[in-house]
Amino acid sequence: MTRAYKPHTPRLKIVDRYIRDLFKDELPQGIKYHDGDHTLHPGRGVVATANRIAVSEKISKHERELLITAAYFHDSGYIREYGKNEPIAARMAGRILKLIGYQPDEIETIQKMILATDLAVKPKTHAEKILCDADLDHFGRDDFFELDAKLREGRRSRGIDVSDDAKWYKGTLEVITNHQYYTESQKKLRNKQKQENIKTLLSKLEQIEQRRS
Repeated sequence: MTRAYKPHTPRLKIVDRYIRDLFKDELPQGIKYHDGDHTLHPGRGVVATANRIAVSEKISKHERELLITAAYFHDSGYIREYGKNEPIAARMAGRILKLIGYQPDEIETIQKMILATDLAVKPKTHAEKILCDADLDHFGRDDFFELDAKLREGRRSRGIDVSDDAKWYKGTLEVITNHQYYTESQKKLRNKQKQENIKTLLSKLEQIEQRRS
């Protein structure tokens, strides 16, 4: 059973409260996947997952605090804009964390972690790799298709045509097959189920093709 995470430093307690209020009060209704649960779910959210991987990877206490701070803020940019939200989230983190007492070098490290969660960016540091693994943890979980459906519904609610099943699953397949977990602990925990999810996607596409032929 996944152990629930609770903020474990004074600064993280302030960050936790801020982000919870932000998602509750300001998240647009059209956001279905990148919602509060994605970040804050006590067992499977990005914050809890980042903490779990950090412990498994045995990073320092200070680095873990910065990592979890970045996990809290990594999707906060969706409050303002859907596309390219990572730079927005990094700027938001910079403004707020300065008020909480984070030092300039700490803020810069956190901002780099947030920017690394862009799929077009390759993470460089160990902590950046942990955050990326946490952000896409569900690729190797049994709730992958449930969450993929939420992502699809979110796009539909914003007026994007996602009615073509084959097109949707092909896009999903491309993303998951091009993805990799970076940390050894995450590879060991999630790669097997990830491969099962890929097989299921291929099966869905095959069934669609059979119906169309």
